[in-house]
Amino acid sequence: MTARWLLTLALAAAPCLATDLQNRDSVIDPALMRIDEPKFLGKPLAGDTSFTDADGQAFRMQDMLGKPVILLLSYYGCDGSCPTMNANLERVLADVKRFKLGQDYRVLTVSFDAADTPQTAAAFLDKTKALGGKSQPYPMRGTAWRHALVSGSPEQVRGFAAGVGFRFFWSQEDKVFLHPNVLVFLTPEGRVARYIYGTRLDAETVELALIDADWGRISESTALFDMLTGACYSYNYAEGRYQPNYSLLAGVASLLTGIGLMILGAWLYRRKLGGTTHA
Repeated sequence: MTARWLLTLALAAAPCLATDLQNRDSVIDPALMRIDEPKFLGKPLAGDTSFTDADGQAFRMQDMLGKPVILLLSYYGCDGSCPTMNANLERVLADVKRFKLGQDYRVLTVSFDAADTPQTAAAFLDKTKALGGKSQPYPMRGTAWRHALVSGSPEQVRGFAAGVGFRFFWSQEDKVFLHPNVLVFLTPEGRVARYIYGTRLDAETVELALIDADWGRISESTALFDMLTGACYSYNYAEGRYQPNYSLLAGVASLLTGIGLMILGAWLYRRKLGGTTHA
């Protein structure tokens, strides 16, 4: 195994402590670390999927819908990127000014480890809060942000993750789960709208992804600023981030330049006519 391959795998995977014995394997599949986005964008999640949260409360996927949902697939024995991802998201959401957690969107963290329990979910929450420090801008416990596990068999747990294209692998050698670090943005109807990779998040990226997820409502409302923001940025699949929509901006600039030249030409023509009349 080359040094480059090891570095790539280490950066893309989650170095976590695993507990699910039923999902262990020994063959590394590098395709795990990237989701086939075109295949899953627009795909709906089953609204009747049942969960149990860290407080032992049962709920269904459809109880989270009606607003955009940020879905994180983690597992609660993780000592690496999973709690870091959740803690970083909490910090970033404090800087998202355009949308409010609970009022405009919800967050759902779901374990893909069938051995997890409400008790391990609660312990994971404590671990995440410790990473976040003393400042807790948002409550990570409640109906606005739930830490949960799929109610059912290991096959149902794996099936839920597979529903958004998320796959994971148990490394017998390292005793860790390897998996993508990704946020899945869902529409209010529960369809996959966007994937954002990595543990380094920023408020602007989250805002743009929420606009993508809630475009149906925004396009039918008076949220003109959100519409313009969404139109001026496009998602780069290769780099996994938003970037300015250069083709649109160039088109708008060309249009404005053309209009400006027409106005200037008309003004010069009228000025010339005025000079001829006075002569």
